[in-house]
Amino acid sequence: MANKSYKFYGLLLFFILKAISKTMRISIKRNEKIKLNESYIYGFWHNKLVAAGLSLRNIGKSAILASPSKDGELIAIPLEKLGYKVVRGSSGKDSVKSVIALLKLVKNGYNAGTPLDGPKGPIYEVKNGMLYLAQKSGKPIIPFGAAFEKKWVFNKAWDKFQLPKPFSKCICVLGEPILIPKDGDLDEYGKLIKEELLKLDREAERELYNN
Repeated sequence: MANKSYKFYGLLLFFILKAISKTMRISIKRNEKIKLNESYIYGFWHNKLVAAGLSLRNIGKSAILASPSKDGELIAIPLEKLGYKVVRGSSGKDSVKSVIALLKLVKNGYNAGTPLDGPKGPIYEVKNGMLYLAQKSGKPIIPFGAAFEKKWVFNKAWDKFQLPKPFSKCICVLGEPILIPKDGDLDEYGKLIKEELLKLDREAERELYNN
């Protein structure tokens, strides 16, 4: 698919999301330790990218990491239109340019976020890129869980990508901030954050059907 086609479909996706979001009911449950005047690094699963994009856009200046591939164009365009500063790059620790770009933004008061298992998976496996950013910046990671009442699930996609249906309810749960110390083991923190993300997704599901 040519670049122009990716841009066209990226714009089309933005207008679809904009139309759907006007019919949605989004509820956000925040951990009491989150300070609204502070900047954080938000971590979520790739299949919850739409939930994060629609719910986190009003928390202040925010930057999101999007894949440098042509497929990333499909995500980058809607995110830019939604008001995010988009940094193109991989979430791997070795992707120095994108990590440095995000680090500068975070130190200048931006919130940052990315799917922790992106851009290509495997699904529900935390990559170290955002953990490294959190460690270097001194900013806590906020684990983000979400659930849609009605959704399309793209089962052939590696991440089982989720797109909300019109008039769907969405519950988002922001967990307790996790600060990674300078000498922290990123692999161990990755395991901790993985368990927290899975737990918050389950919590969001319970909240959705108990209300």
